[in-house]
Amino acid sequence: MYYIVFDIGGTSIKYSIMTNDSEFIESDSIETPQQGEGKTQKILVDIINDYKTKYDIKGVAMSVPGGIDDDGYIHFMGQVKDLQCMYLNKYIKEHTGLNCIYDNDVNCVAMAEKYKGNAVDNKNFVCITIGTGIGGGIFINNQLYRGYRGMAGEFGINILEHRLSRLEDISMKTFSRLGSTYNLIDRVNKLKNSNLDGIQVFELAKEDKDVQELIEDFYFSLAVGVYNIVYNFAPEKILLGGGVSSREDLIENINRYLNLLNPEILDMVTISTCKFQNDSGKIGALYKYLNTNF
Repeated sequence: MYYIVFDIGGTSIKYSIMTNDSEFIESDSIETPQQGEGKTQKILVDIINDYKTKYDIKGVAMSVPGGIDDDGYIHFMGQVKDLQCMYLNKYIKEHTGLNCIYDNDVNCVAMAEKYKGNAVDNKNFVCITIGTGIGGGIFINNQLYRGYRGMAGEFGINILEHRLSRLEDISMKTFSRLGSTYNLIDRVNKLKNSNLDGIQVFELAKEDKDVQELIEDFYFSLAVGVYNIVYNFAPEKILLGGGVSSREDLIENINRYLNLLNPEILDMVTISTCKFQNDSGKIGALYKYLNTNF
């Protein structure tokens, strides 16, 4: 059987044809459209209906960046506002004839890691994805913790710095602003009046002290965010995902600053990366679909 599985983000919409064994048959992506005109859901429908002419598609699974009620109502969307305040499953069913299941993107990552990744043997763990923003997925006693209206794990909204006298700037001091790859790249490009991607930013840092300083601030912000999460949830393990998780020195640099904040913290928790990296969200979304009774 074939399924079309989406990983919807603020920068791009990634999608794959997958089997019920999580085998990837083919994959592609498209830039996330400008929000506010309802283009996103129409793009999803067009992609699904196009693939229906090529494959016998059984259903649709999606990883989406937002807070979702148990009945599928999306009441909050951090980056993809087009999908906010709607039942996307009903929309997809109406326009494609296929059942659709979706969950918060980092919940999907956490489910993938619990299902067949680096948290199979962990009862209590947290996944953090680092990309356009910062997201989180939480397992407590082998159960995915969703919180009220599915809002648990919105770590990117956490405020890492504040001053009452500068309250108007508080949105610039969140975990997402200080610790996401997207915002690191944006800061470097503004500093250098350039148009570099993430790989180029880290390459430039080898010879540019100003860029290296911004990257060190980025690592420190990640460490502060991780530090707070460790003491909030006391997990056995924290798994980091997103494109930057493929960097071999990521864990080393975060651990370096965690050790600076409190040397005892690394005796409490293991910091590692997600097994499937950028494929985690899709694997977790498909896992949820396959375990849903329609």
